[in-house]
Amino acid sequence: MVITPKKEKPKEKRGKGKEKEVKVKEVESEEKKVRKSKPKKEVDIDAWIEANINEFVEMTGLSILNLSRDQYIELLHDILTQLYGSTTTRTPVETVVKRYNRYKDRLNEVIASRLAYMLDRYTIDQLEFIVFNVGVNVLNIAPKIYAHIVRAGRDDLLKHLRSKWSSAWLARRSQNLPVECPKCGFNSLMPDMTCLVCGSYVTEPELKKYVGFNNILKSFLELLDCNDLKTLTNYDTVLLNASGLKSPTQARSVEDIEIYLSAEEKKLIRETYKVKCGLKS
Repeated sequence: MVITPKKEKPKEKRGKGKEKEVKVKEVESEEKKVRKSKPKKEVDIDAWIEANINEFVEMTGLSILNLSRDQYIELLHDILTQLYGSTTTRTPVETVVKRYNRYKDRLNEVIASRLAYMLDRYTIDQLEFIVFNVGVNVLNIAPKIYAHIVRAGRDDLLKHLRSKWSSAWLARRSQNLPVECPKCGFNSLMPDMTCLVCGSYVTEPELKKYVGFNNILKSFLELLDCNDLKTLTNYDTVLLNASGLKSPTQARSVEDIEIYLSAEEKKLIRETYKVKCGLKS
């Protein structure tokens, strides 16, 4: 019996299949890299603002300002850019409005200041928006706002603006308020006797009469001890701010006004010293 040997299958080259698999993976990896490195199309923020400004204004209630389309864009462009966020994703106007509402108080403060600078004349709605929303920048724009309030005859808005002014002064300028101006009622009278808000110049007799200087002086003298009273008899002036009188020997603040004492006022100081301390001046 003849046994025919089996034909052996030709052996594949070792590692050939694995090499193909590796090459396929390398190709796929390269394709992924290409896809990842392909730059995303960014949103044109200027075009987005142009397309959505009207809707944003209506949804936020800023339509009350009654500005032109171009004025709204000028007023809000950088604010909308910040609220929009990353331009690699498309953000709907509703989302931008929600972000505005989240920071509404702070943003309206910025908008009010810009509006005050941007416009030469204000409508009543614009004036009210500015007064109710202006922040510490009122220290710079109060004169312009004050003039518009006076022109509009809105004394109620003056009360709000005075309050805003005083709060901003204490927050940014000094721990004490300046003397109240007899002309406009703002705590804004400076040591040179001019008002930062209405621009008026006040004479010393006018100021003494307005603040009731004689009564203030009497109250001040009652608070002093004998040493301070004796020291005061050697001076011709006292310092005045919204908190009252100060001795000229005390540290002077930016808002302190130097008030010259009349002969009668100096006599009052000497007599108070004699009565209170039982000593001769």
